Amino acid sequence: MDDDTLPDDSMTPRRRKIRPEPSQLHPEDRIGDAATTEGELDEEDESERRVRRNKSRRQLERTHFQMVNERVVEDITVDFLYKPHTLTILGLLVVFISYKAFTGFTEAQNATDRNVYDGLLGTLALFLVVSAMAFPNGPFIRPHPVFWRIVFGVSVVYLMLLQFTLFQTYTDVKTVLTWLDPKGLGQEDLVEKEYAINCSDVSLERIWSHMDIFAVGHFTGWAMKALLIRHGVLCWYISIAWELTEIVFTQLLPNFAECWWDAIILDVLICNGLGIFAGLQVCKWLSMRNYHWESIKNITSHRARFKRMVMQFTPENMDDFDWGSFTQTIKRTMAVYVFVLIWLLTELNTFFMKHVFSVDTKHPVVFWRLILIAFISAPSIRQFYLYATDPLIKRLGMQCWVYLAVCALEAAICVKFGIHMFPRVAVTPIVVWILFLIVGTFFCVWISVWWAKKSSATTEITIDGENCDIYLDSSHENLGAIHDDVRRRRRDLGFSESDLN
Repeated sequence: MDDDTLPDDSMTPRRRKIRPEPSQLHPEDRIGDAATTEGELDEEDESERRVRRNKSRRQLERTHFQMVNERVVEDITVDFLYKPHTLTILGLLVVFISYKAFTGFTEAQNATDRNVYDGLLGTLALFLVVSAMAFPNGPFIRPHPVFWRIVFGVSVVYLMLLQFTLFQTYTDVKTVLTWLDPKGLGQEDLVEKEYAINCSDVSLERIWSHMDIFAVGHFTGWAMKALLIRHGVLCWYISIAWELTEIVFTQLLPNFAECWWDAIILDVLICNGLGIFAGLQVCKWLSMRNYHWESIKNITSHRARFKRMVMQFTPENMDDFDWGSFTQTIKRTMAVYVFVLIWLLTELNTFFMKHVFSVDTKHPVVFWRLILIAFISAPSIRQFYLYATDPLIKRLGMQCWVYLAVCALEAAICVKFGIHMFPRVAVTPIVVWILFLIVGTFFCVWISVWWAKKSSATTEITIDGENCDIYLDSSHENLGAIHDDVRRRRRDLGFSESDLN
């Protein structure tokens, strides 16, 4: 038969397969058909369970990320402080900006400079108001979510400013800095104090003479860092690693050069050590306190009301961070390595930027940048820690993402504008520094695990037929600081443990 004579399938009636009734089948056929039907039902049930389990897990992952990126205030104490008031804010903002715009300098001398300055401040104020209403809360809700939204907004403004600066020339950047502060930011050369002088003269009087404002800065700085990191071994490791970092980069920043007793005794042991101890003691005190977040309207005495108001400015919880883990060792170790590297890079950016643009250490811009980095790093560390330890969190929180971008742009600015200022860099010390951080990170994690076992902070359980050690204050998911909130949210969403297995 030729192809032209083949029948058209579309015109040929299709035969429908008729399934016989069970009563018309042979008994053996009925048994086989029943088994087939039961198997098909089991497959359908298993498929439905798998789909429901995957859906529950995805929803649980969204819940975990929400607790990290945009926490919700569930126990509202004062209703007025947690209402949007968007129309009221809009009206006040329009009145304020209109007043400043119509009463500004128009024909006076240097009016352009003043108007540009006021316009930039007005733009900043408007953006921060928008950020306070639209940006995510982040992982913290004390003293108020609006505070952390504004911190997020300031970090975004700083990120955009760094991005704009990266595409300018050094002359233009210095021109803008001189316009902002001709005396403090307009100088071309920076004279810094030298510390590596007559190092053989070691006496109590000489050591005491070095206890200046920078020693106080070391103490307070490491007390705050201990509050943020909340891990003694990791704090000591970063403190020692920073002293090595100063030695490696002395070829680029001579100000890093200091006597051995200044680095070991004053910096590491006394100032940094006491700061770490004080910060960890505050962490211990806060984590052991019982917080009663009852509403102010339910408190009768004035003293109790005042105490509750003061407690609003303390953290809602102060859980310890267990950076060393017994499971997922490689992932956790790499997370600690990246964390230490980013931390040291942030510290280096501070010194390189003030050296490149000739800004004195005592200038307010240096101080307020450190304050900004401190506020940005607080939620960023929490988000990075939970990303590294919680397997249900698949992406970084937005504040942590912005912090990493800020760190990268600062480093790029230092390299672009400072590469002609520095001599030829010796590569060998930098390679040794990187290798030290890798080995030191593994040693830091090993010490943390050893100390956790020694201090009875762990217990041994069986997971999937294997004996594993876990921390007593963490689940196998290592939810850490958000486990209470997640469990409560699971109950609200109707999750069961069987949905997670």
